[in-house]
Amino acid sequence: MTAKARWQVRPALVWAHRILGLATALFLVIAGLTGSVLAFHEELDQLLNPSAYRAKAHGAPLSPEALAARVDAGDPHRAVWYMRLEKEPGRSILALAAGKIDPATGKPYTLAADWLDVDPVSGEILAARKWGECCFSRLKLIPFLYEFHHTLSLPGTYGVLLMGVVALGWLVDGFVGFALTLPRGRPFLAKWRPAFGIKGGSPFRLSLDWHRAVGLWLFGVLIVVAISSVTMNLRQEVVEPVVKLVSSLTPGPFSGAPLATPRPRTLSYDVIMDRAVAEAQARNWRMDASEIFYGASMGVFGVAFGSRDDALGARWLYFDGETGAPVGEVIPGTGTAGDIFLQLQFPIHSGKIAGLPGRIAIAVIGLVVAGLSITGVMVWWMKRAGRVSRARKMARMARATAPAE
Repeated sequence: MTAKARWQVRPALVWAHRILGLATALFLVIAGLTGSVLAFHEELDQLLNPSAYRAKAHGAPLSPEALAARVDAGDPHRAVWYMRLEKEPGRSILALAAGKIDPATGKPYTLAADWLDVDPVSGEILAARKWGECCFSRLKLIPFLYEFHHTLSLPGTYGVLLMGVVALGWLVDGFVGFALTLPRGRPFLAKWRPAFGIKGGSPFRLSLDWHRAVGLWLFGVLIVVAISSVTMNLRQEVVEPVVKLVSSLTPGPFSGAPLATPRPRTLSYDVIMDRAVAEAQARNWRMDASEIFYGASMGVFGVAFGSRDDALGARWLYFDGETGAPVGEVIPGTGTAGDIFLQLQFPIHSGKIAGLPGRIAIAVIGLVVAGLSITGVMVWWMKRAGRVSRARKMARMARATAPAE
């Protein structure tokens, strides 16, 4: 694009940057600050609630089925659908529960708590909380922030879609902002170089320089994180259709529509675990099972091998909920280019793709996102205040020089 063409397009880019920036600023400040905290959500939760993570019973851990039965026995309306299988002695395991179907209404019972920290040896519930429940008690804080970051705690899918649209606006605005830094004349690099520096001076100059320079230096990282943010909330609606334009995606056990009626679990977790371990051994996987779940809406069991904290996550095997037959797998780093692209998104978004340094980087990026949004609003406000001041000054001058009647 020539300098003249950029000059003609620039007003539209300025307008788009202003509208997108102001529309998403508050949401990005919230997402950035909460995301910075959540980069270390498990460590912070353990620091706040040490008793929830400290198992006291000694002996061999209960089997998955026995553990689920022990937890479910405390509430006849509760059904455990997910468990972590921790191997660390003295550490609790996480069990997630859902309400069983009420035969009178055909809907799940409402549970007082669905996020349970459990002693793996005795089955004792060490801490019980409702996922995402407000607000600032020690036990509720981290789950609340996690849900607030993802959905603003709005009901149903409204929050997921809203934050997805915000992420999409942020992604587009990133490219618009980058385009606005490009110089209008030559020599190109010499004219562009000042945009990468912070000269400071007045509050307006400092805010503008910081906003522009930090956005330029971290442009690539911010765009990658923005794409992962869109994927977290609009995977099926936006990202998968776009990816399919350039690559096929391997159908998985969750690719189809949910069952018309959720299918209650009829097979034992222990049966599925035995089949999963045998399958893993046949594949020569030298790692322990680390998670197991049953998805009633799809009628599918899943068993993970390896750590969820690995760079690309754990390996998963899936089994039919009625027959126990294998129905799929997800092995990080394998599949089509589209499969691998989608596998990368959560590890990127959480920073786990690069271990501890990656999580630190994500925490810093969260603060940067909030800072870019705040300085962007400050620049707009100071420019607006300047325009209003000049308009008032010109109006006063016009009245002062107007001939008397």
